[in-house]
Amino acid sequence: MNAVVVVPLHNGAAHIAVCLHTLLAQRDVTFDTIVVENGSTDGGAEIVARGFPQVELLRFTEPLGFAGACNRGIALALERGVDAVVLLNQDTEVDPGFLGALLRPLENDRAIGVTGAVARFPDGRIQHAGAELVQPAGYGRNLAYGAAELPHDLPVPDYLAFVAAAMRGSMLRTIGTLDEGFNPAYFEDADLCLRAVADGWRLNLAHDATLVHHEGAVANTSYRHAAVIERNRLRLALKHRAVDDLTGLFYDAERAQMLRRALEGSAQVLRQAYGRALIDLPDIAVQRDMSAKEQEQLATLLASLRDEAGTRERVSRVWGLGIGKWEIETGDTANRRHGEPETRRTGDTANRRHGERGTRRAGNAEPAGWREEERGKGEEWNNSTCNVPPSIPVTIIILTWNGLEYTRRCIESIRVHTRDVDYHLLVVDNGSSDGTLEWLREQQDITLIANERNLGFTRGNNQGMAAVPPEHDILLLNNDTVILHDGWLGHLRDVAHSHPRIGIAGCLLLHSNGLLQHAGTYMPGDSFWGHQIGGGETYIGQYPGVRDVEGITGACMYIRNDLRAAIGGLDEAYVSYFEDTDYCLRARQAGFRVVCTGGARVMHHENTSSRVNNAAWRALWDVGRETFIQRWGAYYRQKYNRAVVWHSLVAAPSGYATSSRELVVELDRRGIDVRLACIFGTDYTEPLTRDPRVDQMRNRPKDNRLPQVVYSQADAFIKNSGSYRIGYTMLEADRLPDEWVYQANQMDEVWTPTHWGADVFRASGVRRPIHVVPLGINPDYFHPGITGHKPANRYVFLSVFEWIERKAPELLIRAYLRSFRRGDDVVLLLKTFNHDPGFDIARHISELTRGEGPPIIVLPNQKLAAYQLGSLYRSADCFVLPTRGEGWGMPTLEAMACGLPVISTGWGAQSEFLHSGVGYPLQIRGLIPADARSPYYRGLRWADPDIDHLCALMRHVYEHPAEARAVGERAAAEAQVRWTWAHATQRIIDRLEAI
Repeated sequence: MNAVVVVPLHNGAAHIAVCLHTLLAQRDVTFDTIVVENGSTDGGAEIVARGFPQVELLRFTEPLGFAGACNRGIALALERGVDAVVLLNQDTEVDPGFLGALLRPLENDRAIGVTGAVARFPDGRIQHAGAELVQPAGYGRNLAYGAAELPHDLPVPDYLAFVAAAMRGSMLRTIGTLDEGFNPAYFEDADLCLRAVADGWRLNLAHDATLVHHEGAVANTSYRHAAVIERNRLRLALKHRAVDDLTGLFYDAERAQMLRRALEGSAQVLRQAYGRALIDLPDIAVQRDMSAKEQEQLATLLASLRDEAGTRERVSRVWGLGIGKWEIETGDTANRRHGEPETRRTGDTANRRHGERGTRRAGNAEPAGWREEERGKGEEWNNSTCNVPPSIPVTIIILTWNGLEYTRRCIESIRVHTRDVDYHLLVVDNGSSDGTLEWLREQQDITLIANERNLGFTRGNNQGMAAVPPEHDILLLNNDTVILHDGWLGHLRDVAHSHPRIGIAGCLLLHSNGLLQHAGTYMPGDSFWGHQIGGGETYIGQYPGVRDVEGITGACMYIRNDLRAAIGGLDEAYVSYFEDTDYCLRARQAGFRVVCTGGARVMHHENTSSRVNNAAWRALWDVGRETFIQRWGAYYRQKYNRAVVWHSLVAAPSGYATSSRELVVELDRRGIDVRLACIFGTDYTEPLTRDPRVDQMRNRPKDNRLPQVVYSQADAFIKNSGSYRIGYTMLEADRLPDEWVYQANQMDEVWTPTHWGADVFRASGVRRPIHVVPLGINPDYFHPGITGHKPANRYVFLSVFEWIERKAPELLIRAYLRSFRRGDDVVLLLKTFNHDPGFDIARHISELTRGEGPPIIVLPNQKLAAYQLGSLYRSADCFVLPTRGEGWGMPTLEAMACGLPVISTGWGAQSEFLHSGVGYPLQIRGLIPADARSPYYRGLRWADPDIDHLCALMRHVYEHPAEARAVGERAAAEAQVRWTWAHATQRIIDRLEAI
């Protein structure tokens, strides 16, 4: 039987010579030897090349993992038509006659597919004589472990450890080679054995094939070692256990184990393993031909285990970097600084552990300078009776490439504003030449990795991430940032750990001029030109709280340790640009949430490295974009689960356009492919909104086979050309015009924002199905925390309206003049629009006031950016609008959301959200003819607000400001809970799914 022996080599210089000497001394067997060197840094390959010329040496610069290295050798052996492939660990010493004894069962019994050896410890005790999977959890256990000799009643093994094993070539050609998903090592042998048995092959333990295995070279009790075992144990279970078993006995045992270990403070590795299993599940489900229902059931159980592991754990066993000040240098610089005790040398293969059986990628290696015994730093928590878990350490990674003054200000601001957080500063310098490196070496609280050349943003940050202990969270922070306030890092950490599924947290980034730069990111799928949400807006307190976002910029990105364990570091296919969005998408695909918090703010100068170093940033950006499109183009093409044509306005200064813009953005965020069409004219009729999320929708094909929503006045419903036609509209009177009724009845269904409106539609004769689809407010821009600017040190009444009959401006002014005198500490602020060039607002107000009464401030036709409206509301003490009718009442609800007490008419659409618990509904004296210049209202009626009640309410809030503020606070809370665009679009999605 001709055979090839494959020896995977990774940092095995201490053992490989003895291994090969004893192997090549085997007699009466014809075999070749292949050593697969992968990513070593200790000179082991040179030992093989110099001392064993008869051995074929394959060299790979990157670590492939145990399975990957073995597979490279197996593939070469199978190409040569061998009968058997033998795998042998690098840290073994085989006994005389070993190889013949190992291959003999394959020669004698063609039903045997795999034969294994008996491994001994150096002291003679048995280490391995086959292995079993201990159920129900599925951990591996060596048979006869620690015994002085083989027992006579040795059970049949479930699998054979590939410390030394022979596999039949024909079997490997049938079932395949090792599964490289078991990276870097463990359980890949069990997996292949189970596959072999499932294909009808037998396993055999060759009792007389013996060797010594120096397990000390591979034995490990570190956190990472445990994480690898747990991750691969779950992969094995998902690949081989029956689905009913996984969802029954296995799940019950797994949850019991998780709960026990959570109480012990050791469930973090399980949580990370569950997260990794969720990533692996889709591919495994395809391999096993699982049904969608089975896959969903398993995903739900894994997610529940992962989430509960995070919330149940009471004690974390954490430790710091384990060193005071240290430095890692690369290449020739390290050699020149030879002899300095605080210096560690790293290269592209830095920080890989010596002598491991399974190789690790650099991102999974122990950091240089970190030692196992340093765990004791967290021991005080193990003996504590405190129920509050200890703080998770955070390593802040800063990448530098010249720009010393920026770096100095950044680090100084961290020192000034970071309190009550166990944090560590790790700086990766990418070949600075302006004095940055010298300054960094003087800093006693900085861990330094010094590169001779610029490795790029991605590789540089990965170098830092590889040097961080696995239980540390990481914050990637640009060196051109400045921390603005205390508590920032603690807040980011608290947010990241506030929900078990959050993996990445970002914060608000501000330009140096105070403008908002970033509140999350969004990638338009047509241009792939990244959009920073909120960019260019004056910061006035928008984007509070914690929001789910598609992406976070890498300028300030908080990464939880379990996310890093699940997906690794940044993708080095990107040199710079787009790697942060890529990382966030990978996190989301792995089942983690990406969030942005408004509770932390950082100033970011942006692109200073490119400016300081005169770098060709556009070339890097173009390369990053092309890489991103290759990676994610298909994802963006497939991200939507249904589509709709939206026929409306989005850029005009109207309520329809404003609300339409908010609705389509939220629909897009929630997976609806919106095809935007202008209701009046062509797509070129309206100007661009300057929001790429909206503007890209104009370029999508208007497919008449899709459902189509006309969101406009009902006399435009005739323009609906969809396969399923939906008319979405509202009116402010007690009936609809006849033409509206006629066109509404041509639709398949009709939407209107309020139940009051639905009743009006029915009473007017609309016979098609009517559904209430509310409008809403954007809580990012309308909330009590928005900064206001009161025009005077007086009690400010605010009203926002178009100067038309329906808004009753004369009634408001008369009530104001009747309620207050010149000596009262009040002012009425009117933001109003007038589209009638023949009407003079100032003269009309002058005629009403006759120069008497308290002051009135008028802002006529003043354009205000939509995001700044909240600031206007917050500049007042009370919002008042005695409207005669509303189709929804957007300003009223926006004012409520900003925490203002609101006085407005309690008739019509506003009754949907305005009631006495959250505002001051204005009584009406009855309905009156809707006399107006608009032809829509001819023959209809609307409300006649009660001026006496209006006067009483205005006087009441003025005299009882504390009560009024409390009412406003309740209004704001209710608006956030019930009346956001998310609530509105959920109703739209429900309808689209129903049809």
